[in-house]
Amino acid sequence: MLQLKNPLSPAESEMLLRCLSDMENDLKSRHATSNQDMLKRTALASARQKVQSQIYDCFCREEITNMVFALDSLSRKCNAQLTEHTPSEQAVSVGSELRTAATARAKLKQTASIHK
Repeated sequence: MLQLKNPLSPAESEMLLRCLSDMENDLKSRHATSNQDMLKRTALASARQKVQSQIYDCFCREEITNMVFALDSLSRKCNAQLTEHTPSEQAVSVGSELRTAATARAKLKQTASIHK
């Protein structure tokens, strides 16, 4: 089991929960029924439950991988919103989300790299 060296902040946890829920909903909407999809749904649900409970000391590698992927997906969506025509207020908000996602992702990746 993997333990986060640096716990997630409330903002990071909230963002991660949104991302995990989005991934779960995406899998459900595709009616994915393969064994791999079922394992992924189980890992997502387990990770979401642990983050909600603020349990940061018993993640499996699959959960960490899915959390990093969820934050990467959010970062790609945020980056797609930023253009030269993006209003400054919106750009500040998107930038804040990107910063939070990057910080959480770094904490998760640090945990995965320590325990290789």
